[in-house]
Amino acid sequence: MSPRLFLLRLLRRWHARIGFAAMLFFLFLAATGLALNHGNGLGLDGRFIHAGWLARWYGMKSEPPRQAFHSRHHVLIAANGRWLLDGKISGEKLPQPVGLIELADTFVVASDTVLYIYRLDGELIEKLGRDALPGIPVRAIGSIERGIALRTASGIFTSADALSWQRAARRSVLWSAPTGLSAAERQSYGETLVPGISPQQMLLDLHSGRFAGRYGPLFVDLLAVALAALSLSGAWFFLLPGLRRGRH
Repeated sequence: MSPRLFLLRLLRRWHARIGFAAMLFFLFLAATGLALNHGNGLGLDGRFIHAGWLARWYGMKSEPPRQAFHSRHHVLIAANGRWLLDGKISGEKLPQPVGLIELADTFVVASDTVLYIYRLDGELIEKLGRDALPGIPVRAIGSIERGIALRTASGIFTSADALSWQRAARRSVLWSAPTGLSAAERQSYGETLVPGISPQQMLLDLHSGRFAGRYGPLFVDLLAVALAALSLSGAWFFLLPGLRRGRH
């Protein structure tokens, strides 16, 4: 067998093997690209995947909760931008709460700049931002006989409806205070409240190769170059018989 024929057979054999691998790579790129193009419609940006290994892979800092807020019927535990409210996850990327109080037909959670008003069944009714508050930052929330009290940098304010506020004295306010968690509770709740990654971000990182770290995009670039070379060599193999006949 001539060296030229041996080389041609070797190239054909490896062309088939690399072609199969390139097909898988192309299908992967096509699937992730299609999902990214329709990410908003699929709701990929509004969902999150929570796993300890995934948070560590992304280098996300995961802090276990150290305290909880209690009212008569409700419990709030927060960590890593997530709230565990009455045993149910409530939202993503939420601020650290400063207190929880329960009223007649609602309960209120306060952060330093927002009040979250819930029905007793846990349904969020309204979120009041800094423009609706008498002062920021909110340092504590408490209950009075017929309403809410806030301790802010500007002083203490009370309200019956969380809309109109007036200055008040410190007395007769029952302030919400956190209670500590045991080591076992911190570990258990920490596993529940790990930070999340949106599927859209994961697909984008997989599509670009960034999911594999700093050298991932370089690897994807090399695969793209290999795919181009494979296409050119395939065209050459396809046209080679015709070129030979043309010479004769």
